[in-house]
Amino acid sequence: MKQWHNYTGKDVTIVICAYKECQYLESCIRSLKRQTIKTNIMISTSTPNEFISQLAKKYQLEVHINPEGGHVNDYNFALKQVKTKLGIMAHQDDLLQKQFVEKTLQALNRAKRPIIAFTNYKEIHGQKPDKKDSAMVKIKRMMLLPLCNSYLRGSKLGKWLFQCLGNPITHPTVTYVLKEMPKECFRKGYQAAMDWDLWQRLSKQKGEFVYVKDIVFYHRIHKEQATAILVEETSERRKEEYEIFCRFWPSFLVKLIMKFYSRAEKFYE
Repeated sequence: MKQWHNYTGKDVTIVICAYKECQYLESCIRSLKRQTIKTNIMISTSTPNEFISQLAKKYQLEVHINPEGGHVNDYNFALKQVKTKLGIMAHQDDLLQKQFVEKTLQALNRAKRPIIAFTNYKEIHGQKPDKKDSAMVKIKRMMLLPLCNSYLRGSKLGKWLFQCLGNPITHPTVTYVLKEMPKECFRKGYQAAMDWDLWQRLSKQKGEFVYVKDIVFYHRIHKEQATAILVEETSERRKEEYEIFCRFWPSFLVKLIMKFYSRAEKFYE
């Protein structure tokens, strides 16, 4: 297969989005250090504390402190710290398998004009990855089938098809090609659906959404997780999702779709 780019580990910066004192943070750091291809690694936080400082010192990582805070601000700030061509925002409670960067770079280098790349994944409930995939994971994989086709992944139709029934991209798996990003990546008007809002806007650009089918990422699901908190507490969540669905469908169809889509809440219980 033709190689269009020559991205290497030197072109990648992984920013760990750290919050308060997370028991899983060190495991996340170790998973980044064990990558088969070495990258730049740093920590970004709006809640600086001794716990984060000690781990940063132990693993010789820079810490960048966001003075504003807030879910959207944290993500925008973290991405702005990246000075390389490619950026990854690692969540403090997730684990990247050893070949995550290697597989992602292989896929990016084979794409003519990549916008983002993202990978397949498994969920972790408790201490070990799930042996059996949840219904949500299976549905997401089905929704991503259009991006398995090299033509569709770069076409408007393909980028419309894979997200017209919801957001199947697990954003901690995403690698951002920074030159393709808008000035404002994550918008403050979207708290629970800020990533889907970004994918939908990026899908209008020329270029490819690169899907790595290999399972090289473990996504931890627990009550303290930001997504779970937003699903439970954010009253604006359905308004955000409704608005984004209306970019794909007439309002009368959106109301029907929302009845099924809202059932996703149970997977964060």
